[in-house]
Amino acid sequence: MNFKFLLLLIVVCLIGCQNIDTPLYKAMDDIEKSWTKELLTEFANKPDSIALSDVHFGYGMYFRNQNIRSPKDSTIVNYFHSLNIYHEDYMSGIVFTSLHRKLNNKLIDLEGQLKMIHDAMEEVKNLESKNTARALSYYRKYQLKDTVVVRMSVNKYGNAIRNSYPDDSGWVYNDSLDLLITGVIVKKPKIQDTSSMYFNLKIVSLNHKKIKVLGPAVNIGDTIESDFRLDIIEDVKNK
Repeated sequence: MNFKFLLLLIVVCLIGCQNIDTPLYKAMDDIEKSWTKELLTEFANKPDSIALSDVHFGYGMYFRNQNIRSPKDSTIVNYFHSLNIYHEDYMSGIVFTSLHRKLNNKLIDLEGQLKMIHDAMEEVKNLESKNTARALSYYRKYQLKDTVVVRMSVNKYGNAIRNSYPDDSGWVYNDSLDLLITGVIVKKPKIQDTSSMYFNLKIVSLNHKKIKVLGPAVNIGDTIESDFRLDIIEDVKNK
């Protein structure tokens, strides 16, 4: 038997043997019935990353609104919850990834998709835990009237950038390029939630002028809110 024919036969068999009696396959079937042949062909012919990116804010948003956010039937939501998938973007991502693969006669590999998502969720969980510990250490270390330096990276447009996970962003600290704000802590709110931890700082000095921080440029004498989950805070005595 011709090897290529045998390989094709195996792939067709594997695709055919997949469990099609699931809410995932019904969702794909509903999309195929609602889209025109031209739209399906256009979607299938795009590289998977481009196809999924293009559909995310278009029909993907419609799908999430109709089937996940305000569903008349919660079957597919319950189905994804049974797979430990709770974020709506992950749900629609699986549906459209699976549809793209189906249209291109590829294995849907739901197990592989789930593993990738769960691995990503675990990585985010670890980053959040690490970042929360760093933020709490700032909160415990610094008190009202302490003087500190807040470090932010600056992009080519002169805007200060806050990184979700500064220690793991790949940002290489550079005193000549980064924005260094020396400020005095004038308010230290009690922590109500570890997702929101900050100091209010009155700016004493800046190493760069006309740098915008979350909108307007900051100046000496201004009071800013330093989110120490997103900023790097350093002892002023070390500067």
